[in-house]
Amino acid sequence: MEEDEGTEEQERFSHRQRLKAAVHYTVGCLCEDVASDKEVQFSKQTIAAISELTFRQCEHFAKDLEMFARHAKRSTINTEDVKLLARRSNSLLKYITEKNEELTQFNIEQRAKKKKKLEDDKTKSLAPAEAAASGRDSSALSPGAEAAFGEGRQEQADSPERRMKLSAFILSFCSPV
Repeated sequence: MEEDEGTEEQERFSHRQRLKAAVHYTVGCLCEDVASDKEVQFSKQTIAAISELTFRQCEHFAKDLEMFARHAKRSTINTEDVKLLARRSNSLLKYITEKNEELTQFNIEQRAKKKKKLEDDKTKSLAPAEAAASGRDSSALSPGAEAAFGEGRQEQADSPERRMKLSAFILSFCSPV
């Protein structure tokens, strides 16, 4: 039991060290970009200090976000939590709000496309079912209709049972989801 806890603790430490290394690398790259643009130099100690401050600030942000979600009785952090975190920086809050609106609009467009595609698919699968109902071609049933009817294809085309099954099948496509 203690070995499992020790191994788990080592994994957490290793993960934390990898994150710190990634932050240090990113800060170093950013400092190089600024140094080349502004013609200044950053010492290794300065880069290390900025990296450590950045990592600690990210830890505080993570804890704050977790607490905001928990206060709202949620287990998932959402954009409102991030906006609440960024409330002290007007430019950051504005940027996050704009990006959130862009994402919301994109999601609405994607849902509309998906809904239109589903409606088109329903229309395509509904046409063969209607042809089968009118007795034109019972072999033209879609796989979904065949599954819905099961052995019903051997029943007479105008039997009440078959009409009821067909009506239920058609209504399943017409009813709102």
